Amino acid sequence: MNSNNFWKLLGALGLAFALPWLLLVVLPYLDQSGAAPVAYGEGEEIEGGLTAYPDRTLQRHGASDYGREIYAAEGCAYCHTQVVRPTYAGADMWRTGWGGREEDGLARETQPGDYANEGVALLGYQRIGQDLSNVGHRITTREEMHRHLYDPKSFDTDSGMPAYKHLYRPSAMGDGLVPTPKAEALVDYLLSLKKDQPLPKSVLSGN
Repeated sequence: MNSNNFWKLLGALGLAFALPWLLLVVLPYLDQSGAAPVAYGEGEEIEGGLTAYPDRTLQRHGASDYGREIYAAEGCAYCHTQVVRPTYAGADMWRTGWGGREEDGLARETQPGDYANEGVALLGYQRIGQDLSNVGHRITTREEMHRHLYDPKSFDTDSGMPAYKHLYRPSAMGDGLVPTPKAEALVDYLLSLKKDQPLPKSVLSGN
């Protein structure tokens, strides 16, 4: 290969990597980083006193920031996503609870603003397990969430989820298991996953 062809190949490879990165990462970041919250309009009063979407004062993770680190360290994002896809891209909205509170008419696809309060968005890699965008609405108690982590097959005998028994230790009284601080933090994080804040009509009309 002569030097001209080498540099042409190198340039083509650079373009092949740079263009998707520009279109899929840089431009969306620049578009969303300056986005201001959208206020709810007249007649759109939201329970809980929320005034805009996304509510940047709403600490969805709060004390569970450590739990988010545990979630990442344990590799949960390899099998679980946190993105409810639009119906043209997948069947997420047809799966019970994935889109949020269906009984309240709040189930919806994921929006960029749903990640406004997160330093790092754990979007996930594969859909081997259920999407967890709204798992805090599906598993609602600490006891249930701990049981799901310690013994997933007690929820679903066909579950392929590994048991996170290393996050628990025997009770000193010998009457059961005690969650470690890591397990408690992970449960805090999972219970906080509720990405279904109602959208203002102006956001809906812009989709």
